[in-house]
Amino acid sequence: MSEALKVWLVKEGEALPTDEGQQRLLRMGLIAEEFDKAGANILWYASTFDHNLKKFRVDHTVDLPVNDHYSVCLLHGRNYKKNLSFGRIMHFADERKQFKKLAETKEKPDVIVASMPNIDLALAAVKYGKKHDVPVFVDVRDLWPELYEDYFPKLKKLVHLAIIPFKRQLTYTLKNATGIFATSDKFLDWALGYAKREKRENDNFYYVSYPDTNVELSDEDLKFWYDKGIRDDDTVCCFFGQFGHAVNLEPVMYAALETAEKNPHIKYVICGMGEKLETYKQILGGAENVIFPGWVDRKQICALGKLSDVGLLSYRKNKNFEWSMPNKFCEYLALGLSVVVEPTGMMADLAKKHNIGFQYDDAHQLAEHLFYLADHKDEVSGMKQRARALYERQFKADVVYGRMVADVKRIIGK
Repeated sequence: MSEALKVWLVKEGEALPTDEGQQRLLRMGLIAEEFDKAGANILWYASTFDHNLKKFRVDHTVDLPVNDHYSVCLLHGRNYKKNLSFGRIMHFADERKQFKKLAETKEKPDVIVASMPNIDLALAAVKYGKKHDVPVFVDVRDLWPELYEDYFPKLKKLVHLAIIPFKRQLTYTLKNATGIFATSDKFLDWALGYAKREKRENDNFYYVSYPDTNVELSDEDLKFWYDKGIRDDDTVCCFFGQFGHAVNLEPVMYAALETAEKNPHIKYVICGMGEKLETYKQILGGAENVIFPGWVDRKQICALGKLSDVGLLSYRKNKNFEWSMPNKFCEYLALGLSVVVEPTGMMADLAKKHNIGFQYDDAHQLAEHLFYLADHKDEVSGMKQRARALYERQFKADVVYGRMVADVKRIIGK
């Protein structure tokens, strides 16, 4: 009988299976589940600091068991308050040092899958792999560090100079990786440009995918939302996520003000937290058609999905969201929701191609789309059915990430 595959996963910033409550596992968590199903021994390097809640899970580096062959190693770094901040850069540097020190004390893995961003841990993983002859696959999630040029357009020349050292780190990391994975074909091409080579058998893209939402719901689960003001005859638009710099919910707030006057049964449920929450509330000025429930768990998400019609994909217009899709896109499809999309590009193209929603450019256009959907419930029902069918074909997590795990095993001969 062959020995079980030993795999290290390197990604901080996601929900963990060791976190309290019913966690929504994201890409690395779902990849871990597929390695778990394949019988691998898994060590996932993550962070003591919860990125979403901005608080520490624990105050020291520690290994936490998930089961008898799967553990999470929490690397300790300083805290930070803002996602775009010097404090977060130092947080990543702390974790890189912890990883470099701890990795030498652990049993050598057969393979490493490391996410990029962040570059600190991905770079450390690749250097470890080169030193110990371990294959490393780097999973490229966004256009870091180029995305900073989009975030600070008025300082673009200065930012361009500031990120040159990060670009060099990225080039080294991708050139020396065994293979490059990405969330879309365009992201893969972009990463290969930094690696300065053509595509090889070891390189592939795997869409951001989501686990099936077949969760058994009770009347109490639905009551949670009824108690917050949702009714069965409402047209409900939902958003799940963090209110950070990449998210652009201001047009949604102004659309909410416009729709409140003509159709108060169009409701907006904006789930999550973030530094811009108070700004959104100030725009609304107490409008009652927008609900901010804070963070919600998986059952609450599934219950809201059952009561909702539209998923809001409200992101800033840049290459990051034109060339790929965030978790929310496939999450809404899994919930069987139509979508309204702010950025042009891949998400908008898929929405149009499969007739599952609309793209909007400003608050008024978003309001007009929602007025239309509220007046055409039969059409919304068809969109929702087509959205779920698209999920089944292209974005189901166990299929997409199961294929990734099979590819890793094939490439390394395990």
